[in-house]
Amino acid sequence: MASEETCTYPIPEPIPGFSRFGLMKLQGVSNARDLGGFPVGDGWRIKKRRLMRAGDLHDATAEDMRLLIDMHDLEYVVDMRTKVEIDREPDPKPLMHGIEYVNLSVLSESAVGLGGVSLWNITHDARLAKEMTTHPVEKMQELYSQAILGERGIEAYDRFLHGLLNVKDGEAVLWHCTQGKDRTGIAAILVEYVLGASLENMRKDYLATNISVDGWLENMAKTFGNVSMPLGINKAIEAYAYASTCYFDYAMKMFNDIFGSLDSYIEKTLHFTKEEQEQLRSMYLERS
Repeated sequence: MASEETCTYPIPEPIPGFSRFGLMKLQGVSNARDLGGFPVGDGWRIKKRRLMRAGDLHDATAEDMRLLIDMHDLEYVVDMRTKVEIDREPDPKPLMHGIEYVNLSVLSESAVGLGGVSLWNITHDARLAKEMTTHPVEKMQELYSQAILGERGIEAYDRFLHGLLNVKDGEAVLWHCTQGKDRTGIAAILVEYVLGASLENMRKDYLATNISVDGWLENMAKTFGNVSMPLGINKAIEAYAYASTCYFDYAMKMFNDIFGSLDSYIEKTLHFTKEEQEQLRSMYLERS
């Protein structure tokens, strides 16, 4: 496993033809991105306003949801969070008129236990601070192991891919977790790979989360001023909040070492057949 010292959290180089990684300007939704325009294969790209990823929708404004529904024809929302996360910060169902909502929880409650921890809790609870600052990169890699190898994660990603085949022509799907980084990021890797994206561009798109959180640590420090911060907390928050090359490469290593390839994981473990993969490409790709 990688260590805190060797992990990096870079801002990725642009992908030609895919402006700012499809970042969407929504007031209350972080890390919202439209995969439309993403180049795949020779002369193909993902259709615009069909496949979207984001952080949770809890703080989405009425205007945010209007844009998603009216401009993107959003039909289908996949929430990859746990029940506890959803109960704490539910998606805004009253604003989601005509949208099918599905919860496909990728992880157990214990696996994301640190996800809802506030900075106040960390700075006032020595036990919690120690837990969070002890090997955070390894904890994140373990989360990826559970998402990719665990029964719950396999079932969720199986249902997710198959669900994309049922979206009506011209309408859109949005999938999200809390930050739109890890569970959502793995889902994006699966979709982009089936659609024909290169490994280099998949890695860049995965790292694009860091555009959304760039400067977050500095802003947090200003907000909390003179609050005494536990030793190592900056590195820990970086490990939990940012996308790292370590996490992406760790996921790809699992696909290759345990299943033989990402192709094998998709086809044999998620039961997403070659015919279904071809159907997905026919639904979501267009000539560039």
